[in-house]
Amino acid sequence: MKEERVPENAIFCCFGCMSSVGTLTGVAVLETYRKLDKEKNGLFCTSAIAAGVPKHRKTTEQAKNIIVVDGCYNKCATKILEKDGIKIDKTLNLLKDLKIPKIGPFKPLDYKEEDLERTVNEIIKLCEEETK
Repeated sequence: MKEERVPENAIFCCFGCMSSVGTLTGVAVLETYRKLDKEKNGLFCTSAIAAGVPKHRKTTEQAKNIIVVDGCYNKCATKILEKDGIKIDKTLNLLKDLKIPKIGPFKPLDYKEEDLERTVNEIIKLCEEETK
């Protein structure tokens, strides 16, 4: 059986759909992935970590950098990984770091196109900068 290649950067995101910034994290990560080097960067599953899926945990542990994109001060994706003992190397919080307003509840698509573009650019920067 062929061993799977694990990307250097493991990208996790919130993708909580009750608010604009929760949805924006997921949409931005997907858009970012289109532009990234797929050999170096991979989208990882926050839900699988929360559910305790061993294969996902093992794959995550093999990545060099853990990058987390959260939408708001709740930091759900960060908390899921931390609760499972996973060391996070880089984070981006749309509300805290980019000052993108949280609109909701039940307003998942109420974000601005320019906020999507800005978020994508910031995620790209995180993925391309060297870890300290």
